[in-house]
Amino acid sequence: MLEFKNILYPIDLDSEKISSIKTALEFAQLFNCRVHILYVNDIEAGYRHPADHEDAVALKVKEVVAASLLEIANITYAVSKGDTVEEIVKYTQANHIDMIIIGHKHRGRLYASLFDSTDVKLIDNVLLPVLVIPEQ
Repeated sequence: MLEFKNILYPIDLDSEKISSIKTALEFAQLFNCRVHILYVNDIEAGYRHPADHEDAVALKVKEVVAASLLEIANITYAVSKGDTVEEIVKYTQANHIDMIIIGHKHRGRLYASLFDSTDVKLIDNVLLPVLVIPEQ
């Protein structure tokens, strides 16, 4: 049986749709493991949150997740600056991450043909299981 001790959930602070975080926290509860919630302030995005810190990430999570689920969750909040995928890969290696759970926003064909999404880039760059959850 698979054993998970550390799950990573990369979060987008600018996104209105992060319902997949609930699934990540429920998954962690099921496997009794820690969830690392990482926000990467991407250079390409122009550092949208110049004052980002762990408290900003925690605040965003508290806006969308029920307090009852947060109370029983074992969560580590983290922030980083740089290329999103590179920073996520570094974080997975430094923190012994066993699995990544990430949300996916459906985009039109034109957008998808021009740009890779973060979830697709992660699948190509990590040697870990990646669970992709469609955002609602």
